Amino acid sequence: MEKTARRIEVLAAGTIKSRPRQSPPEKLAGIYETVIELLDKFAPGALVLEDVFYHKNVRSTLRLGEVRGVCGLAAAQRGIEVYTYAPRRVKKATVGNGSAGKDQVRTMVRVLLGLEEEPASLDLSDALALGITYFQDYNFPSETN
Repeated sequence: MEKTARRIEVLAAGTIKSRPRQSPPEKLAGIYETVIELLDKFAPGALVLEDVFYHKNVRSTLRLGEVRGVCGLAAAQRGIEVYTYAPRRVKKATVGNGSAGKDQVRTMVRVLLGLEEEPASLDLSDALALGITYFQDYNFPSETN
């Protein structure tokens, strides 16, 4: 994502998929390698991650923490600042209500970014909402587009 004088633009968006038969370390390695490629390609000024939230399933919480760790490592190795936001903060920034549902976030992401369609997945809309929150929180020199 990039903030211009008039709006926040989505330069590229997607999800990283792993193969079901990969071991957890192989999945993490694949995520790490993909994040490295994206950081090298786009050279962002920051990486924005969602704070780990606590699932009833401890294993899921641990896996999310591992993924955040490899993403943060990739950014740190390139001198890219990492920012984190709690899910309630992101919902408040995009919908105006920290208790909003994921579908509400998805709809507002489409509106705020001027997208023709809603993001293809809830994971993707959550990621775009993180970017919106970041750009709302920090002032940047905008391009003159």
